[in-house]
Amino acid sequence: MKKIKYEINGTFVEIEVSDEFARQYEQIETEEKRVNRKETRRHQSLETLIESGFQIADQESDIEEKTFHNDDIRQLRYALETLTVDQKWLIEQVYFLDRKQSEIAAELGINPVAVWNRLQKIYNKIKKFFQ
Repeated sequence: MKKIKYEINGTFVEIEVSDEFARQYEQIETEEKRVNRKETRRHQSLETLIESGFQIADQESDIEEKTFHNDDIRQLRYALETLTVDQKWLIEQVYFLDRKQSEIAAELGINPVAVWNRLQKIYNKIKKFFQ
């Protein structure tokens, strides 16, 4: 007869069992530990992986598209640098401060069509950098 430790409701109890039962119980315990270890290895926590420095590729990310986008931004910045101070001011008013062309025309004391013409000139100047 052998004694095995068995957990019942959180407490361990020693039970005397036959040698055959003890051997089978030991096999079951060993198999259960093996399965638990296998499952733990297979289902590692994503947070644990990231904390250890593992990086996951974004499936939605398109590196080529990002590269072209970055090039476009670089070209746009370069194009904006070539604008005059007045042209930069107009772009800032229209696109960054979201002002209407008629408001800007009133402030400058000019016709709204003149503001539109100035913007068209700026667009054409910037467009040359993307051809």
